[in-house]
Amino acid sequence: MTGPSVLLVVGAGLVAALVVGLALRPRAQPAASAPDGLPWSARLGRSRAVRRSLGLLAVLLVVGAGISASWPFRTDQYQSRLQVRLDRQLEEQVASPEAQEAFAAGEVASGESLTRLRIPSLDVDVVVVEGTTQDALRAGAGHYPETALPCGAGNVAIAGHRTTFGKPFSRLDELAPGAEVSLETPVGTCTYRAEAPAEVVAPEDTHLVAPTDDARLTLTTCHPRGSARQRLVLSATLDGEPLLDDRGGRVPPDIRGET
Repeated sequence: MTGPSVLLVVGAGLVAALVVGLALRPRAQPAASAPDGLPWSARLGRSRAVRRSLGLLAVLLVVGAGISASWPFRTDQYQSRLQVRLDRQLEEQVASPEAQEAFAAGEVASGESLTRLRIPSLDVDVVVVEGTTQDALRAGAGHYPETALPCGAGNVAIAGHRTTFGKPFSRLDELAPGAEVSLETPVGTCTYRAEAPAEVVAPEDTHLVAPTDDARLTLTTCHPRGSARQRLVLSATLDGEPLLDDRGGRVPPDIRGET
């Protein structure tokens, strides 16, 4: 659940509790002059309190809805600014022998530029960072550190957002078999071909991002849109020879699904 959604739920719950509390609190004893119920002034005070609480609830609901509606746009703005820095960083890495050595040795820090992912048929062009933590994935897409390095000889796995933070994988389900997917790295560029349409799996189906004997690319995101209940996974095979002998050595604990 996103931050705005939590705010909306908590705010509504607090105000609802206030309204219920006002409705259930013990009533004052009727005045002697009004044996059939509360005095008129007491009834009016309680009615006003309930109306004020309901009004506050309505305001919170409207504000929360506005924040929730603007959340994807705000994350896209953040990701766009971050991509400018990452793009510059990747260009510097491509031109630096030291950065090339660090890349080949798997010494890129979490959240730093690792590779550029391009999917021409989907108009995707995004700099992928190392790592799949929540902070790292604010860049839009991140590399599972347990898996092979981009253009390596094993299974390269990349997770990406589908509805927020630039949503680079928003149309992953539209990628046709044979479609081109390329990775640009400090040591060169390689091309993959989609094997089949993306498939829907459970988060625990980690065999899809496990090490493999062949060079391949696995892209993962959330499913359905806006929910992390399932995962959408697309597999592609390397077209040509790998640029690195790295195959990855561990299986990620789960398949990341980013909304």
